[in-house]
Amino acid sequence: MTLAVAEFRPEPIHVHIGRETIEVRSLDCAVNLLRSLRHDRLGNYAEMLLTQLEQARGPVQQAHAWTAFRSWAMACGLHASDEGRPHAA
Repeated sequence: MTLAVAEFRPEPIHVHIGRETIEVRSLDCAVNLLRSLRHDRLGNYAEMLLTQLEQARGPVQQAHAWTAFRSWAMACGLHASDEGRPHAA
């Protein structure tokens, strides 16, 4: 008997960079965003996060990586649960 492993499906979040709002729908999108920020001041604080996102394989690791990305975005002021908050960058 084989157990089916639930597929990881994150709820998309919106990050605000400058005047642009970017919808991040997956870990791959998050990885691409962090890579694009690599030479920005925000990217300086994301190297370990980028490694965690790239190495997440199973659904549990992916869920932890998504939580870490969301927390990083909130800590940097790029994402807020209430849309009225100002954003960084």
